[in-house]
Amino acid sequence: MKKSVIDVVYLDGTESKVSNDVLDVLIATQKILRFKRCEGWVDIIRDRASLRDYRSAGGYKGAERRLPWPRLKD
Repeated sequence: MKKSVIDVVYLDGTESKVSNDVLDVLIATQKILRFKRCEGWVDIIRDRASLRDYRSAGGYKGAERRLPWPRLKD
């Protein structure tokens, strides 16, 4: 089974390819500037750095089962 990889750009401008699980961690820990989807690049807005901002809410009509997105402590 082939695992999908996602292009990311780190804060220092370097680029890499990571798995979806690693992408979630990089977003939560504010380590990347942007990641690439098939539609194009998605810029991370620091005060709203959450995948919830980018996922489509239109398809699923049931109860929310995902845990809240982790936030860094100030």
